Amino acid sequence: MNHLKIEITTEISSTGKTEVIAVCVFQDEPRFSGNVGALKEGIEAILNDGEFNGEEETSLFVRTQENKILLVGCGKHKEFGNAESNHAAGAAVREARQRGIKKLFFVLPENASAQIVTEGAIMGVYENDFYQKKDEDEKRIETFALVVNEETEEIKRATECGKIIAESANWTRELADLDGLTLPPREFARHAAEMAEEFDLKVETLNAEEIQKRGMGGLWGIGMGSDEPPVMIVVRYEPENVSSDDELIAFVGKGITFDTGGISIKPREGMEEMKSDMTGGATALGALRAIAQLRPNKRIIAVVPSAENMPSEKSIKPGDIVKTLAGYTLEVVDTDAEGRVVLVDGIAYAKELGAKKIVDLATLTGSIIIALGTHRTGLFSNNDDWANEVIKASECAGEPVWRMPVGDDYKKKIESNIADFKNYGGRPDATGAALLLSKFAGDTPWVHLDIAGTAWYDDATSYSPKGASGKGVKTLVELILSLCRTDC
Repeated sequence: MNHLKIEITTEISSTGKTEVIAVCVFQDEPRFSGNVGALKEGIEAILNDGEFNGEEETSLFVRTQENKILLVGCGKHKEFGNAESNHAAGAAVREARQRGIKKLFFVLPENASAQIVTEGAIMGVYENDFYQKKDEDEKRIETFALVVNEETEEIKRATECGKIIAESANWTRELADLDGLTLPPREFARHAAEMAEEFDLKVETLNAEEIQKRGMGGLWGIGMGSDEPPVMIVVRYEPENVSSDDELIAFVGKGITFDTGGISIKPREGMEEMKSDMTGGATALGALRAIAQLRPNKRIIAVVPSAENMPSEKSIKPGDIVKTLAGYTLEVVDTDAEGRVVLVDGIAYAKELGAKKIVDLATLTGSIIIALGTHRTGLFSNNDDWANEVIKASECAGEPVWRMPVGDDYKKKIESNIADFKNYGGRPDATGAALLLSKFAGDTPWVHLDIAGTAWYDDATSYSPKGASGKGVKTLVELILSLCRTDC
């Protein structure tokens, strides 16, 4: 993982060959803001020339007699929020690195969050080129200096928090970008255990024998077609000053380390990206990685049902019936709708462990991409108050969601003639899948985040390479921190 040193400063000195100053520029007034010092007149002159209009995801590199300046387009000032400031910092870092810059001064715009900008910078250094041979003179940026009006304890805490969260999001991205050969379920469990040991978390992994013995027929049914057996990963954060009777919150993440579709096999086009079908599980674990360092007074568990979905003579077949941990039977009419089949056991196990509120995350359906595209995560819930908490957290994190319907008006999608439920009933599949999960959540406040459209960048952006996005980690961490601001 690439690391970036974070500094806070109130002054911009004239920069040398390996330093640059980044300033956010807007398409409307005010064109720029923040502690730009003596650079103000020079920036105004550049903008008055009309050479740069501040359009989002554009930039202009300018050399003056004393400085190197990077103008970063941020779109309209009135639309500038947490997501935009996050992306601007990431774009500035990536542009600076391409130019061989070692130290980047980034002028914090007025009303922008130091935490969000720090997160964007650290996520901007992420690269998924770990399988490529490296050049000895590889370009690396070493320091990100946040330029503020006044160096306060609040800003210092915000940057420290941002660094922890962003490094955990990058850890999540690295897991999701590993190939399926490198990361079968047993290796996924090993990575979780190593992380738990590093950050003093408790971990347990149920093997295939224990999964069968406990009656987790959904997870076992999907995993039995592979030579790599399934696992159920549980990581616990339990601070010393919190009672075991206090509320337990569960993050349940889909952990399909490779998804061929099983017997209902997928087309070959794009199947290579199915190595990332465990992103929900990686996100749940990444959130625990950050939470363990931030130390909120909440009990949290991550529950990750993990398997490979492979076709073989041992595979589950369309029409087969599995009995789940919750006791319900499930008719598997489509083995490529496997995520919900393992998640129902994950949700039931979280409840068995005592979870009083649940958030599940999964790259679950193509339907959610058709509905919302790649900029918003689909949110489904059985509880308005819990849904609103997650929505607020997503807005603060700069990871917007959109609430979708879930209710028995869609029940025909999951009705079976021979079992309690079936796993697939055609489109709109995102709603049918969510409704099935809700039956296993029952009365427990539950939110389902379908991250199929947001967990992966299909193309490189100004602030990220193509590949895993790390979306969701910041939302989960902000959710817990916001609950602590209210309750703790």
